Amino acid sequence: MNTEQTPCPLCAQVKHMHKAKPLYGHMVCKKCYYSFANRRQGAFFLDIVAWRIISFLVAFALGAAMGLSGFSKSGIQIGGWVLGFLLFGLFCCKDCFAGQSPGKALCGVKVIDATTGQSCGVGASFKRNLPLLVPFMPLIVAYQLCKGHRTGDGWSNSKVIWKKYANHIIFSPQQTS
Repeated sequence: MNTEQTPCPLCAQVKHMHKAKPLYGHMVCKKCYYSFANRRQGAFFLDIVAWRIISFLVAFALGAAMGLSGFSKSGIQIGGWVLGFLLFGLFCCKDCFAGQSPGKALCGVKVIDATTGQSCGVGASFKRNLPLLVPFMPLIVAYQLCKGHRTGDGWSNSKVIWKKYANHIIFSPQQTS
């Protein structure tokens, strides 16, 4: 198939189809391909920043409260470790709020179940973010974002969709190419 004459299935433009790239098994123009990837990367960046800010504020408040209550330095450190694990668990479940983390909501993307099309739940969100615990895996995941599925999506039977094109065949459920 000559992609230079075929319009992009998302934006309907022919202009950038000479360097078409596969997204969930469909050839899309390079502009849509990279725009989708950039939205996903931007959402992850925003989520990391928000998580860091919230973690700092909560840890500071907890440390101050524990310090004023007379806890020892080691007790405050243990409280910090426990809080860190709890907040990281919350970060791993960040996509369970109607399939969107705060970053995804701002960037116009959403996580759905690849079979049913329903928003991602707590369990699926945790599974899809679990690979990020492995050292260097975030770098691999960043590379995989362009093609659509990333390692955690396979484990959780999920996929990320572009809300603007949510009803398009590329982002429809059961499209797991």
